[in-house]
Amino acid sequence: MRALIRNTVMVIGALTAGCDLSTDTPSTADVVMIGDIHTMDPNQPIADAVAIANGRFSYVGNKSGAMARVDEHTEVIDLGDAVAYPGLIDAHVHIAGIGSAMRSVDLTGAKSYEELVARVTARAATTRPGAILLGRGWHQSKWEQAPEGSLDGFPTHHALSAMVPDHPVLLEHANGHSVLLNQNAMDQLGLSSETVAPEGGVIVFRDGQPTGLLHETAIDLTLPLQKYDTDTAAELVDLAQQHLLSQGITTAHDAGALYVDIEAQTQMAKRGDLLLRLYTMVSAGDAKALAEWIDRGPQLNLGDHRLTVRSIKIQADGALGSRTAWLHAPYTDAPETSGVLTYDLKSLSTLIKKTRNDSWQINVHAIGDRANSEVLSVFAPFTQRLIDHRFRIEHAQHLAAGDGALFARQGVIASMQPIHLSSDRPWAIDRLGRQRIETGAYIWQELLNQGVVIASGTDAPVEPVNPIANFYAAVTRKTLLGTPPDGFEAEQRLSRYEALYAMTMAGAFAGFEETEKGSVEVGKLADLTVLSQDILTVPEAKILSTEVVMTLVGGEVVYHR
Repeated sequence: MRALIRNTVMVIGALTAGCDLSTDTPSTADVVMIGDIHTMDPNQPIADAVAIANGRFSYVGNKSGAMARVDEHTEVIDLGDAVAYPGLIDAHVHIAGIGSAMRSVDLTGAKSYEELVARVTARAATTRPGAILLGRGWHQSKWEQAPEGSLDGFPTHHALSAMVPDHPVLLEHANGHSVLLNQNAMDQLGLSSETVAPEGGVIVFRDGQPTGLLHETAIDLTLPLQKYDTDTAAELVDLAQQHLLSQGITTAHDAGALYVDIEAQTQMAKRGDLLLRLYTMVSAGDAKALAEWIDRGPQLNLGDHRLTVRSIKIQADGALGSRTAWLHAPYTDAPETSGVLTYDLKSLSTLIKKTRNDSWQINVHAIGDRANSEVLSVFAPFTQRLIDHRFRIEHAQHLAAGDGALFARQGVIASMQPIHLSSDRPWAIDRLGRQRIETGAYIWQELLNQGVVIASGTDAPVEPVNPIANFYAAVTRKTLLGTPPDGFEAEQRLSRYEALYAMTMAGAFAGFEETEKGSVEVGKLADLTVLSQDILTVPEAKILSTEVVMTLVGGEVVYHR
């Protein structure tokens, strides 16, 4: 059940001295917070104090007004030098993926295939033979050199199989669109020269034999290796929510949950075990989840506003890293391919028609410019009607000329991840070439100028759950090492207020929740993120040193540094 963390938070009944607590005094608060508070409310951008009662803001204003609501039961939090903001919303994460990554071999930061193999070998030495070893986060484009015998920079299984022969190994790429298997895993799956990839998937062969590398829907071939039930899913949710709360995230949009994931989330919400607020998208790739939830209809605010299921996630293409993002023209560094379409467009249209009566929100993963163009074309007949559809394109990473205006005209939300610019831009130029990347990639400011709503997310665990790094990327367009000095395509950077808006109000709007969260206003849910310094004013060089001090959900302190 929910536990309020009270260490270092003082209950200061004595502070009521001097306040007018006569019979006409406003009703008392459960919590009062005093200090610098950015509200994101244009009518009152800054507050000196807030009062919270029954999980919602009951007062936003000055210290004296808040203290008038204090009695001996009120918890008073003095921020000191820290600064509070509306609870941060991550508009695109993968909850099960975060939980899984937290208990998998961490392959992020590996500088070579040899280092990757060494990390997996070390874990194998402490794991019983035959148990599956999962790893996540490798990215061949970030290695110092291509591994021996590589294919287009990607590794083959041979070195891994030689060092780890007694465990099945499954290593997920950082972008989530590729996996690498060792020979043991392939043997257990029956993956051989005769295996045919499913539609929308790729099995990579060399000399007629599988290399261990699978792309896109071919990853589904690995499912028999992984036991996954509601108990396991709930464990992953709990791991993920604790981590997200420690990073100041109070609401997370789960971008494509399986049937078992949603069942676990629903049970946790009913039990009161969800501390985090979840806005969950049903994965269209899970036929059981899609059929059952379309029949059931959207579910809103389960478990005291902890879980909402009202959107469907479709994946239209792949990713730039694996050259599976769908482009209008071939890849600059691989002219034999333009990427792949991973979801039939007629099926997308049919799905939208089928779900209109229940007003399901449709959220489509599209990274390449052609994927975005084609999805906007499918959306068009449904977005011309006077309905509040709030369809979303997840990522919208690379757009063709003129498609930004279509986002605006159709009222499609761009759910984007600024941190991808920091991580991917140094090598993505090789995929797209200079002209395409300078005019159509990560065009945040251009979209804003045309009136498009941009909701910000991290795409964790593809990237770390780190809203501060996401904010830094948005306002500087630099890598996290601070390069280049002037940023990549600096004219597309966001102002600090715009970046914070994308993490608060825009995220709330993207989930139809702008009347409940996203700003500090009387009547809204009392979700707050407290940071060690003011990210709206601190010098740019100090932004990344900002720490999360405290996270409140519904007025409860659910994380304290």
